Amino acid sequence: MRKIKVNIIVLNYNGRQLLEKYIPSILAAAKRSRHYCTVSVVDNKSTDDSVDFLGKTYKDVIIYEAKENRVLCSLNGYLNMIDDEVVILLNNDIEVDQYFVDPLIEPFANKDLLFVAPKELDSKGKYHGNLNRLSFKFGLISTTPEEKGRDVRQYNSSIGGGAFDRKKLIYLGCFDDLYLPGIFEDLDVCYRGWKHGWEGIYEPASFYYHEGGTSFKAKYGNRGKAILAHRNTFLFFWKNVTSPRMFFIHIVFIPVLLIGNLLKGRWLFIEGFFQALGMLKTAMRKRAVVKNQFSITDEEVLRRPRMPYQIITDPPQTSI
Repeated sequence: MRKIKVNIIVLNYNGRQLLEKYIPSILAAAKRSRHYCTVSVVDNKSTDDSVDFLGKTYKDVIIYEAKENRVLCSLNGYLNMIDDEVVILLNNDIEVDQYFVDPLIEPFANKDLLFVAPKELDSKGKYHGNLNRLSFKFGLISTTPEEKGRDVRQYNSSIGGGAFDRKKLIYLGCFDDLYLPGIFEDLDVCYRGWKHGWEGIYEPASFYYHEGGTSFKAKYGNRGKAILAHRNTFLFFWKNVTSPRMFFIHIVFIPVLLIGNLLKGRWLFIEGFFQALGMLKTAMRKRAVVKNQFSITDEEVLRRPRMPYQIITDPPQTSI
């Protein structure tokens, strides 16, 4: 594969100590890569000294200061400004292996590839995820971490941190603010990519260590995070699923789920649903836009990532 321009982009909010701890590993990996690697930090209106620290300590790091804190959506503006072919998106609490970059880049020789997910390890080196499968149960789509084959390159349904083809990501509209303040916006863009006819893979030869939960959980707590997850599960379905069969099953199961969770005292699910219901018009408006990007069915999106790697799929209707 020819040498290409790669931008490793770290999303930061009040993470001065995390940047001090983890940026050195990212810079070292960028330097070791055979590609033209840039390291950038997108700062989400930090109130600590993150920006000053980076400016004084790491002259080679590009700093992009978002106009407002839109969490993952703050990346959108920067992604549209740069001209790199591949972007690697990371949180500020990630330490990467020194050989992290190149195994993520080589698969992009496949022109139908949208994203490549590295193996995620916890701080003790234990497998922690980034190989995911989607399932349709009780009228909803959910993502489940996959343990089987975690040391083998294979198709992948969605990605947390990892590499994207930048032009394809922009074509899809990047990350949707429908899900703010967070949860599901990464799954959303991956799902739409698969439904367009592109692919995503898991590449265990690249790996990183993720501290995890350092900012989002601290701000919203377990209760707030659970409500957001339930709310966004419904919003995701209403926006993206166009299968008549799946949508019929979804409608049938809504009262069943509401009554079942009510009887069990699971109020967070109930609250999440009604928050989503209040945003239904917005979700349907976005649905009208994104459905024009779709070229395969929802059933196919659920099936294809489970197929053996290198199965030839239908080409997307729109080339980039």
